Amino acid sequence: MKQLLSCAACVLLLAACSKNNSDGPPKEDPAAIKYLTWAGEKNGNTKLDGFSISYNAQNRLEALINSGNDEGMRKWYDNAGNLITSEVFTEDVLSRLHVHYVNGVPDTAVERYFDKATNDKTDAFFLSYTVEGNRVVRIRMKDSAGVKPTTDIHVRYTGENVTSMLQVPMDDQLDTLMYYEWTYGTKKNPFLASKMKFHVAPTGSALYFQSANDQLTQRFRMPGLDIDEREKFVNQFDAAGYPTRQAGIVEGETDSTIIHFEYKQ
Repeated sequence: MKQLLSCAACVLLLAACSKNNSDGPPKEDPAAIKYLTWAGEKNGNTKLDGFSISYNAQNRLEALINSGNDEGMRKWYDNAGNLITSEVFTEDVLSRLHVHYVNGVPDTAVERYFDKATNDKTDAFFLSYTVEGNRVVRIRMKDSAGVKPTTDIHVRYTGENVTSMLQVPMDDQLDTLMYYEWTYGTKKNPFLASKMKFHVAPTGSALYFQSANDQLTQRFRMPGLDIDEREKFVNQFDAAGYPTRQAGIVEGETDSTIIHFEYKQ
């Protein structure tokens, strides 16, 4: 489960230097929906490192916190179920995103970064969204003055899944261009019950709450720095199609990271 926020932490640091996407939670028999409550590593039946997941009174994702209580995220919503505030934090950095909607569609946002130890603001970015077919297809980031565009994030979808994100710098620093790609199976994402209406958060961890199916592969590229990382996932499922165990295997390595999932209904 360490991969869950490693992508988010990477994007935090670098940023600082569906068919109809109105579905939100899955459209299936509520009695059949499973809510992920814990994900992490085990030794036999003993839990080791992991993340606990909690939900609010409307069964929307409220918090995802690691066992050390120093890494995770928290989320808040409006009455229509739109994400209005999201916090992502690591041991040293806190990111706080506030989203503004017009007629139920994300329009603008501001994301502020803080030194977690001192609570001093270290940076800020102003975001604007391009929405097509009720999906966010581009996130434009501007500098702390809200004037100069710094980055465009282009998002592509296949079915109910995000299949790629291209992060393009606007200042010709092409060594910081980043490209993410994902492929999926036909079974369920363990975070399916937490699926968001819109992909509004620019951090990589938002993917976990924007796709409906089980992840098979992921690829991360920074061509300017000659980085090309690939990982594949082998899942075991319960009778309802929810993953109970996932093996993540990084290309070129022999060891795998085993993640276990626990749910409630």
